[in-house]
Amino acid sequence: MGIQIKILFATVESLIKFKRFLVIIPVKIYVSLVQIALCLVLGVFFIKFAQQMKLNVLDDTSLSFVSIGIVVFILFKNWMSYNGKKRAVLMSKRSKTHSILVLILIPISIFSLAFILSKAA
Repeated sequence: MGIQIKILFATVESLIKFKRFLVIIPVKIYVSLVQIALCLVLGVFFIKFAQQMKLNVLDDTSLSFVSIGIVVFILFKNWMSYNGKKRAVLMSKRSKTHSILVLILIPISIFSLAFILSKAA
């Protein structure tokens, strides 16, 4: 009986760890999405500003390479920072709960702002 109980506890512990792992993946994606959206808004703002000032800073191909580089950097940074101690600290500090509606509206509003800025004259 003792071995069966130990096996049962080990199975339950592994399921709990796997459940935490499944929760972390959408959180990483959400944080990366919000950071990428903020970089997009800043990029669109500076591009439109440079166009109105008649500055020729970057052409389309180099701008796309810079954008891809920024996205890869953000994804790599978040992957590295949320895998170690920072994740353990964040998992232990669960004092506030946020509305799911607010969490959904933040990236949508940021991308909407980027779209509005891109259509500005």
